[in-house]
Amino acid sequence: MKKQNTIIVIIIILALIIDIVIVYKFQSNHKNKVDKQDENELYSEKFDHTILKFQRYDYTLGQNMIVGVEKSTDGGKTFSIITQDGVVVSNKARFDFFDENVAFIISRELIDRNNNFSGLKVSQDGGKTFVDAKFSYDNDRVDILHIDNFPYYNDKKKLSLECTIYDIAPDGNGYTDYIITFVSEDNGLTWK
Repeated sequence: MKKQNTIIVIIIILALIIDIVIVYKFQSNHKNKVDKQDENELYSEKFDHTILKFQRYDYTLGQNMIVGVEKSTDGGKTFSIITQDGVVVSNKARFDFFDENVAFIISRELIDRNNNFSGLKVSQDGGKTFVDAKFSYDNDRVDILHIDNFPYYNDKKKLSLECTIYDIAPDGNGYTDYIITFVSEDNGLTWK
């Protein structure tokens, strides 16, 4: 009987030790996530020893926000602001770093002829400055382009961007969606 009681006590002590270790690990993992979490960090990417991130600085009228790029060369311990002037984008904007120099912001997925098809912003200087990409598209029946995703290199090593348009169906009856591919030869500044 004494031997059974001793085994039960040892099992209870081991269970308590395991519970304490699990609780400690959970708290320290949770604490690290909370300490490192920044609600204004919108997107980040690591290139070798450099971390680039898009940071929200403020909200503005018209469902927009002001963002910029920050850079860390010490594994994320400290960041310095790279963007010279804050960039105004939609609250629903999406962000991507193509590499350490080229970055894209899809400020608005739906871009229209009245705004000169602006809505895709590009930086070629590591996020210091951003400009609106220019689209050349001659089709008077189409006023809106939908940017489907970020630019990519196609099999011919050309920078490509897929957009969806809504145009007359091939049989002439009604309208249908078409995916068209734009190509850029200047790292995303102009698209044809």
